[in-house]
Amino acid sequence: MDGVKSKIIAISISVMVLAMIAAAALGLTAMKAAEKREANQMLFLMCETGQKNLDSYFKSVEQSVAMVSAYVESDLNGLEEDKLAAHLARVRSIFNMMVYRTNGFLTYYYRIDPSVSKNVKGFWYVYNGEGIVEHEVTDISSYDVRDTSKLVWFTVPRASGRPVWLPPYVTENLGARVVSYNVPVFYQGTFVGVIGIELDYFQMANIVNNITVYENGYAFINDENGKIIYHPRMDVTTMAEQPEVPRGLLSNYNLINYTYEGVEKRAVWLPLSNGMRLNITVPVEELDADWRSWGIKICIVYAVLILFFAVIIKILVGRAIPD
Repeated sequence: MDGVKSKIIAISISVMVLAMIAAAALGLTAMKAAEKREANQMLFLMCETGQKNLDSYFKSVEQSVAMVSAYVESDLNGLEEDKLAAHLARVRSIFNMMVYRTNGFLTYYYRIDPSVSKNVKGFWYVYNGEGIVEHEVTDISSYDVRDTSKLVWFTVPRASGRPVWLPPYVTENLGARVVSYNVPVFYQGTFVGVIGIELDYFQMANIVNNITVYENGYAFINDENGKIIYHPRMDVTTMAEQPEVPRGLLSNYNLINYTYEGVEKRAVWLPLSNGMRLNITVPVEELDADWRSWGIKICIVYAVLILFFAVIIKILVGRAIPD
């Protein structure tokens, strides 16, 4: 009889253990899937919020420059020096009023191409922390304006013929790190010059820094070529070359799993209105922490239940089948 009781007890406990393992596995799988969906939704929501804040800032800059640009095109009535000088005086007044609507501006300018006029050069104003002061304009005549690697705020819009956002660069005269938006000016098909605003790099950085997620998650910005423009854990401003985003982050998919420095991470990205990308990345271990914690608790509870029911089964079988 002892052999029969042992078999019944063993079979009963085995069936119970298998049933609980199956239930635990199904429960943990469902929990993991639900937690993953919620984590992904949260990452997308935070990225969308950051995207809206950055786009709102960038578009406010574009609108300010666009208004000045529209006035410039309507006001230009000739390229003679006297007409250009009078035109610059009027634009200077309009620009001075418009720029105060733009947060974080560092400089603003309207620079005339030397091929149009060597005497009427334009203007350049700089915010020095206390107020706006006029600065001597850059001597463009000493540069090859066909070389878009130099004097990028002037040469790039001149070459492209359209408004452009430029990634961060250090101004050659001020030594400040800036991001700029520039619009070329034409008169009857002739390139006249460039109007633009240079923004304090750290104004954009502060917006990105306010995007916080989990303990070790963060946001960063890269350009369309995969070069990192701002990263809260890299001092990009001191690097000789802009670092590239980790492999895999330039995917067309908005949700990406990748490994960086041996750490598995999950990232979401969304495009910004100026052609850049906003990325939010979090270690997968932190995203999985909740369901793993609950998984451990469930396993402990199931283990206790198995021990409890094993004792109950042994007692019941012992009473049902006497020695």
